[in-house]
Amino acid sequence: MLGNANLWDAAQAVHAILAAAGVSHGIVGGVAVCLHGYRRNTVDVDLLIRPDDADAVRSALEAAGWVWDGAQKEFRTPSGVAIQFLYAGRRAGAGSQVLLPDPADATTLVQLEDLPVVTLARLIESKIACGEGSPRRTHRDFADVVELIAIHNLDATFARHLDKSLRKTYRVLARHARDE
Repeated sequence: MLGNANLWDAAQAVHAILAAAGVSHGIVGGVAVCLHGYRRNTVDVDLLIRPDDADAVRSALEAAGWVWDGAQKEFRTPSGVAIQFLYAGRRAGAGSQVLLPDPADATTLVQLEDLPVVTLARLIESKIACGEGSPRRTHRDFADVVELIAIHNLDATFARHLDKSLRKTYRVLARHARDE
């Protein structure tokens, strides 16, 4: 997150608010990529929540003084950091058969820096699915995956942890990670 204290503070604060409210949630997106070891720039906090918890999330964040931006479909912290949501059970990417995992499932999250973060496998899976489904995002999502593969010294066998529909793309990206 390249020294963005407001972003880090926002990630910690949203976790504290939702944990106090008893809402299952997990960090995904760019902040999760950073927490898994690839330091890169990002400007928002993406949260995985269950659709049934959306009202509880909204109530908890509004009670904390955070503001809903209906046009952008995101909350803003008092310091202006955007908090965006992804919903468990929805497609991880346009046209993908892969669904976003349930943050209430203990196998979906790991604790990193005292935050609930999607596991490396679920993060890579969501990044590939999203990248395949959006030409505008492909370069960013695939670059994240290549860097995570390199940092964690993953090889083609890691594909077994991913949905079968993504394994071919993962193996191509793993070859790119080794080419450097």
